[in-house]
Formats: sequence, structure tokens, C-alpha cells
Amino acid sequence: MKIAGTFRTDEWPALCARLKADETAAWHEAATLLRQRLGGRYLEHARELLNRRFSGFAILAIDCAVIEALEQFRKGTLSTPRSMSGAYYRDFFTTTRFRKFFTANRADLFFDTVRCGILHQAESKADSLVKKSAASFVVRESSSGAGLVINAKRFHEELEGALDDYINALLAGDVTLRKSFIKKMDYIARSQTGSGAVV
Repeated sequence: MKIAGTFRTDEWPALCARLKADETAAWHEAATLLRQRLGGRYLEHARELLNRRFSGFAILAIDCAVIEALEQFRKGTLSTPRSMSGAYYRDFFTTTRFRKFFTANRADLFFDTVRCGILHQAESKADSLVKKSAASFVVRESSSGAGLVINAKRFHEELEGALDDYINALLAGDVTLRKSFIKKMDYIARSQTGSGAVV
């Protein structure tokens, strides 16, 4: 089965061994693999939607899938533990480049009114709004304070930047992130023996 692009699960053990040996070339291959997995399956498609009318919700739905997966890579988990999704979002928003725009409270509002609303009900909740404009803001609180206003275009740009930041940290030799990456990819390679493996 394919993990990303043409890279197959049976190729992972050899790459994994090279990663554990801290081969620089292997980490560059791993970076390409991750870009193909998250970029090729998700981010590139969201990018193509940026110029389409009424696409903000679709872009955020894709971005939400990437956020959770990227946080799993950062933590080295196969999947998000039951009832921990909100905490994963909070950690992501308050410890990555998004910390410039998100407090813990805003992260919780995003999870409840944007992520859960879009993924479970195909709409935002409370008075959260999704906009797609050239405005410079990424996120701001709604007029009531019970929701958020998300600029889907700027939000997506920041998410692409967060992936770049993560990959750069891997390439720079961050030991904790490297161990977590290997653990997550090991889970993926072992679990993709049937459903979920995409051609």
C-alpha cells in the first residue's frame, strides 16, 4: 500500500533504519514524503480552492484534517485519543506559529464552533463566520465573543507555513520531533494494510 506518492509501506523499514541512524539524506527523503502525504492529499487541493467562490468552508474542512494529523506527527501518536481532539487543537494553536493569533480560549472556540461545526454539521456554530478576503487578519473574535471570524485564505497560508516550520525543525535535527515522526510513520506503515490506503 502507498503511504504517499509512490512510496509504499514495504519501503518504510529501510528508510526508518536510515532515519534512526540520523542520515541527512534520509531526513530530506522523509520531508519529501511528508509533503507528498499532507500536501499531495490535502493542502494542494485546498490551495486550488482559494480562488473559488464560497470555498472557505471546504478549505477549512481540509485544513482541520491536516491540523490534527500534523499534531499527531508532533506528538508521535497513531490517532487522536478519544475526547482529546480539543486538547490537540489547543496544543497546535498555542505552540506553533499560530500562537501569534490564538490564545487557549480562541483555540477552544475554534475547535467547538469552527472545526466541530464544519466537520459534523457542515456549518459554523454560535456566531462564528468564515470569510475569504485579502484582509490581513487570520482570526478575530466575533462581535459577541462567543465565536470567531476566520479568514480562510490567511489561515490556510499560515497552516502551510506551520508545515514548513515543522519540516525545517525535523531537518535541523530536533530530537523529540524526529522520534515522534518516526513513531507516527511506523504506525502508518503498519496500519495501512487495507482500508485507508489510497492509490
